[in-house]
Amino acid sequence: MLVVKDAMVLIHLSKMLLIEKSCKYFGAVIIPLLIEKEVTTGAYPDVHFVVDLIKRGVLTVKDVKNKNLIRKANEFNIQGGEAEAVALYWQEQADLLATDDDNVRKKKDILGLQIIGTPAILLQLFKEKVINKTETYDALNILKKTGWFSSIVFDKIRMEVDKNG
Repeated sequence: MLVVKDAMVLIHLSKMLLIEKSCKYFGAVIIPLLIEKEVTTGAYPDVHFVVDLIKRGVLTVKDVKNKNLIRKANEFNIQGGEAEAVALYWQEQADLLATDDDNVRKKKDILGLQIIGTPAILLQLFKEKVINKTETYDALNILKKTGWFSSIVFDKIRMEVDKNG
């Protein structure tokens, strides 16, 4: 399975210490050049995880060759790293775009995107037994501290984990 990840997903998974497990679970994971730059030059304390995965070839950085694809994303008010991630998804005909960006997520149908976000990745890793119940709850608590997602999302994941754990 080929997955393109954007910056926030990389950052969230790194904070939860699940970036490597998620990359290995999905198989082929790529990020565009601008996402690499955003993550590795930003003030993110967990950036070393991403740098290490790139060096080891677990995470691959790819250039968007067809700049018209970036412009196409821009036409839908998708900018910067998110535009490159969407363009790379189209260029590589990826299976999934891993993004937590609300703007991209709202436009997924008109853009023809198959989307997965950090909470869904976390739940999938649990359901596929890549991580156990304790690891899932620990990751949820870390993710909750980011303030990025609503409490409803966390409640749904907890219910699923309790039901299947």
